[in-house]
Amino acid sequence: MKKIVIFFIALCMLQTIWAQNISQTIKGRIFDVESQSPIPLAAVVILNTNPQLGVVTDLSGNFMIERVPIGRYKIQISFVGYNTTTVPEVLVSSGKETVLEIGMKQSINQLNEAVVHADSKKELPLNSMAIISARSFTVEETRRYAGGMDDPARMASAFAGITVGNMQDNAIVIRGNSPKGVSWRLEGVEIPNPNHFAGGNVAGGGFVTIFSSQLLANSDFFTGAFPAEYGNALAGVFDMKLRNGNSDKREHTVQVGMLGIDISSEGPFVKGKKASYLFNYRYSTTGLVSSLGLIPSQQIPKYQDLSFKLNFPTQKFGTFSVWGIGGLDQNTEPEEKDTTKWESDWDRIKYRWTLNMGALGLTHKKILGNQTYISSTLVATGTQNTFDEYKLNNDLILMPNTFLQDKSGKVGLNTFINHKFNARHTLRFGINQSQLFYNLDLNGTTDANPETFQNFVKENGKSSFTEMYIQSKYDITENLTLNAGINANYFNLNRKYSIDPRAGIKWLFAPNQSLSFGYGKHSQLEELKIYMIRSTIGNQTKYPNKNLGFSQAQHFVLGYELMINENYRLKLEPYLQYLYNMPGIEDSSYSMINFQQDWTFHNELKNNSIGVNKGIDLTIERFLSNNYYFLVTASVFKSTYKADDNVWRNTRFNKGFVLNLLYGREIFLSKNRILGVNGRLNVMGGERYNPILMEESIREKKPISDDNKAFEKQYPATSYLDLTISYRINKAKRSSVIALQVKNLLGSPMHEGYFYNFKSNAIESSETVVVLPVISYKIEF
Repeated sequence: MKKIVIFFIALCMLQTIWAQNISQTIKGRIFDVESQSPIPLAAVVILNTNPQLGVVTDLSGNFMIERVPIGRYKIQISFVGYNTTTVPEVLVSSGKETVLEIGMKQSINQLNEAVVHADSKKELPLNSMAIISARSFTVEETRRYAGGMDDPARMASAFAGITVGNMQDNAIVIRGNSPKGVSWRLEGVEIPNPNHFAGGNVAGGGFVTIFSSQLLANSDFFTGAFPAEYGNALAGVFDMKLRNGNSDKREHTVQVGMLGIDISSEGPFVKGKKASYLFNYRYSTTGLVSSLGLIPSQQIPKYQDLSFKLNFPTQKFGTFSVWGIGGLDQNTEPEEKDTTKWESDWDRIKYRWTLNMGALGLTHKKILGNQTYISSTLVATGTQNTFDEYKLNNDLILMPNTFLQDKSGKVGLNTFINHKFNARHTLRFGINQSQLFYNLDLNGTTDANPETFQNFVKENGKSSFTEMYIQSKYDITENLTLNAGINANYFNLNRKYSIDPRAGIKWLFAPNQSLSFGYGKHSQLEELKIYMIRSTIGNQTKYPNKNLGFSQAQHFVLGYELMINENYRLKLEPYLQYLYNMPGIEDSSYSMINFQQDWTFHNELKNNSIGVNKGIDLTIERFLSNNYYFLVTASVFKSTYKADDNVWRNTRFNKGFVLNLLYGREIFLSKNRILGVNGRLNVMGGERYNPILMEESIREKKPISDDNKAFEKQYPATSYLDLTISYRINKAKRSSVIALQVKNLLGSPMHEGYFYNFKSNAIESSETVVVLPVISYKIEF
């Protein structure tokens, strides 16, 4: 590994030619953050340039600054009656024009001068209705943060309150909640889990997201007490946005790496017109990675994906956009027929897994006057999941173990209207109506016993889910803001409903200090297959889970933030979450609070479990300035639950603590060559697990856990060190980036439970060490 790093740095240092004076264009749009209406005649200035570069926006709020030297800048926008906004960390490279979408907040006191106070906090969420447990993140951060691997979920694991499990999976645990409690949204609408090999190890996770970093715009991430527009989620929300393609110039990107080959393009359909296109296609090379032995498995994963957005602004009828994402996955593993090579039960398994996922949307947005806009999206989503698994018996005959076919889809219409009454008060009202379709044929065994192979779900039908919300934001004073709203939802399959109030208040009690409080009641459905589980006794068929109510949680969050100066901030968030109506199995320790993954789950459930998550999150951050940044996040928490056996226990995800240390530096080797070095150290407590009944397990030749002592044991704490080194070369009309990303540089083991070892005739701990170096080359032109 050291040789790879030394070679990579040496390759970068060989570039010794004199730098050219290369420049690029910065352009974009300035708008009112609440009403979305354009702000004409706003002053846009690039700070610390000599001579100072700047322009004034046109009547549509657009601006363009040409011949900006290559580098990183801070941009300031000011306009009379609005708080001055500062955008830090803006990277200008030669390959593509820099396009910015910047919202400004109107000052309550309309008589203020142009500069009131600076809204320069880069972490502030894009959603103006959110005031606590929320932050925005940039596309650049998904690559810059070591261990991010261009994946928003892996990048977000560096934020406070987030822990991870298996390094090969991007599932995240937010404040002790199961990863299945995370909701993904794209362009404002809920979509299925947008990961390649979604749910393979953990429900709610996958190998890597389908989203391409070439298409993403700045997006929001919520970890608790989220605004009323976000329903059907208990743990957190990713609110992802796609950027528009460049409407003035055609630009292209090609990236080749060990995990995939990306090709993207953008530009105007017709030069001189504002309609634009943007797309990215990726084909995986993970099959090659597997064959090289970098992943210790016989699995051969292959995937490809396509993302796009077509944007059509009109003069009178608003803006129409057509967008979509889709992924095709395939994974196979052969059985081992030589019994002398058997080490674990997994060697007897043969499977083939195909998973297809897609989302297609048509969005229309219309600004009505200067105070109101309406946005509507017609969306269709779907997944097709087929998993065929066989297991060799003692006679070396392949027996059926798991046959799953899940075809689920949704057609929905989401619309909301946003009205800004004045500088103080903004109101948003929305309705989301979804028609659900399902075709399920699920078959499996109990405890991998082939004699128990049975069908437990075989349903083909449709239902509907309705969601309504109203959200209000009111600035009582310039320094005191109140948010309040209600989310109401109705599930037609079993006629269950929930009404969930939300509220938050933020007080800027000093120029650089604020206190916040947030409350939210949140609800979530289970996967459709859970409701369709059936049991047959004689000629009578029952659906014991059909009437399950919503899983629900109450979130309470207190926040304190100190802006030490314009580049440093400290944030503390103590929180308490009370989970209730969580499904569990009667007279047992089993609760869906601890659900990780079980594709053949077919037990009867009741809303009989409760849980409590409590802790405190700390963030100390230095934004990228003077060529370096750092981020320190730490969390201490406790996650407990009580199932139907009436005993309080640790949850599976009660790891106790997590610490992240990130540091990065940019080294300008010349005006046009930048070497980036970024590192991340992650230390966290181990996951909880059930004790193993050794004698019984050896007798049955498989691990059997003691469910009466659920989650009393804990794996050792883990430490992961990740490294990212990038080298950007800017040349006239193109730029290239060579990157090396290394996951788990220290070679720390992953604890994956216990297995029966056929060679030693013993129950042993399963530990895997994966050190994954990912080299890529990207060119933008």
